[in-house]
Amino acid sequence: MAPAAMDSRHRDVALDGDLGDRIRDLVADAGSTLGREFPARDLSRAVSAKQVLRYLWEATVADLLRATDIRPGELARLTLLLNRIREIESAVDEARLSEGVELLRRVRRALARMHDATTVDELFTRAPEAACTLGFDRVLVSTVENSTWKLQTMCVVGDPKLAEDMVAAGRDNPPHLDGTLIESDIVAHRRAGLALDVQRNPRVERTLVKMSRCTSYGVAPLAVQGQVVGMVHGDCYRPHREVDASDRAVLNLFAEGLSHSLYRVRVLQGVADLQRGLQQLTGDTRLTARQALPAPAQPHPLLSSREVEVVELLAAGEPNRLIARKLSISEGTVKTHVTHILRKLGAANRAEAVAYWLRDASVVRAR
Repeated sequence: MAPAAMDSRHRDVALDGDLGDRIRDLVADAGSTLGREFPARDLSRAVSAKQVLRYLWEATVADLLRATDIRPGELARLTLLLNRIREIESAVDEARLSEGVELLRRVRRALARMHDATTVDELFTRAPEAACTLGFDRVLVSTVENSTWKLQTMCVVGDPKLAEDMVAAGRDNPPHLDGTLIESDIVAHRRAGLALDVQRNPRVERTLVKMSRCTSYGVAPLAVQGQVVGMVHGDCYRPHREVDASDRAVLNLFAEGLSHSLYRVRVLQGVADLQRGLQQLTGDTRLTARQALPAPAQPHPLLSSREVEVVELLAAGEPNRLIARKLSISEGTVKTHVTHILRKLGAANRAEAVAYWLRDASVVRAR
């Protein structure tokens, strides 16, 4: 599942004041050069600025094509105007590209906050707060099981009580994804989406949107091995800003990274559970074996008390590494004790040493 590319050409960004002033000066000069007025537009955002620049370019080219007898000075002014338009267009594109690169860095930093999570619960606990660094002030992480939307964790910047209340409300009455909610489409098509005009939208979960009082939100799927297993919701309530296609793209990029982390953590957690199960099983078996071993009623005539502890663990099937851990000694010290045990018992290897020790222990106990 490859992360979606962030196309800066389709992302609206705020332009700095200097670039906005340059565009306004260009519009004024174009009006003077072409002898017409251009409608006022918002020149503080990249998308609207690009529209204005495109309009200026087309108007200037049209004047050039209409002119049948153009004076050299006028031709120079029109050519200079076209060059200025292209120059400022390049500056706007660079600003959008820089913003896109910075956004990718922010998404990577947000995902890095969860890199060392070792359980699904830990991952889901960290995810909402991490996503709130991407321009959202409320983020909800949920799972999807058997067409049921199950709220898990939520971050509400400045209002943790609302986060707790919304998650509790969702858990008390989990919404069913039967096609009536927008979230049903997200799961069915595995594609991020937007919910707009939320307070009047019939395809949203009424209890949750009433509690949140939001007017719009974005939602992206969490997919593991091609199956949607959860969702990430985000909105921008505090800035009183409607979420848009750019927010949807950001949320989707974060959700895809979170999906990768979720798959990794699930694998690690499964391996850890398997290891614990095997250790418990083998530990019980070894404990039973050790309980069945005869314990000498008095110190062994040849072995020291520490060597007796080592040979007991050898008899239980423990490797040097675990013997060292259980006796709080180094693995090198264990090897030294084993060498002494073999020499004292006259054994050629560990198996012989264990056999001799069991025989001697039985004799001691019989006495």
